[in-house]
Amino acid sequence: SATGSLRERRAEFAVLRALGAPRRRLARTVAVEQGVLLALALLVGAALGTVLARAVIPLIVLTPQAAHPVPDVLVALPAARVAFLLAAVALPPLLVTAALALGRGDPAAALREQGGEAR
Repeated sequence: SATGSLRERRAEFAVLRALGAPRRRLARTVAVEQGVLLALALLVGAALGTVLARAVIPLIVLTPQAAHPVPDVLVALPAARVAFLLAAVALPPLLVTAALALGRGDPAAALREQGGEAR
């Protein structure tokens, strides 16, 4: 997502850099944009995973005699492990986004491409 977004907006960023916008500010803008998308995805995924785990696991756990266990199954999601998992899932996209956003692009080449000139 970040790669495609940056590729699509390369000419736009080249114009902004040519007009004097600092590269760090543009990188920060991209990082915030991708961070919001990532946070929303993590929140929705964690909420959906929690609901599904609590709804499905008690239904599929059976004893060796194929009966529901007594007492009922207790689904426990340890907060520390869930937080670690979410951080591990979020870290690679954030690193890729930061690396791509801070990468040095040639504004002149991007502006030539936007203008229709060949290299």
